[in-house]
Amino acid sequence: MERQNQRDETYTLGLWTVKPGKENEFVDQWTAFAKWTSKNFSEAKKAYLLQDEKNSLRFISFGPWTNENAIEKWRDSTEFKDFVVTVKELCNDFQPNTLKPVSSSK
Repeated sequence: MERQNQRDETYTLGLWTVKPGKENEFVDQWTAFAKWTSKNFSEAKKAYLLQDEKNSLRFISFGPWTNENAIEKWRDSTEFKDFVVTVKELCNDFQPNTLKPVSSSK
């Protein structure tokens, strides 16, 4: 990845701590919302949800976007706000982040 391309891309990152017994419901809700996002925001390139192998309550979501303005529009959408309300009932903690790459191995 060249440095110019790195600066053009922005990533969203979510850190999630799910309530015990709510893991499957959380994954289902996240997956449905990720599909909605892909359908309605072409700037969202791809989305990933990872689960910690040693702590099954810990999840990390991330994905590249073409620009930060699209992320702001997405987070301001009614659907995003409704999603956050829904999953906060399934989680003890949620930390949304926006990041820019500064380096990569390729």
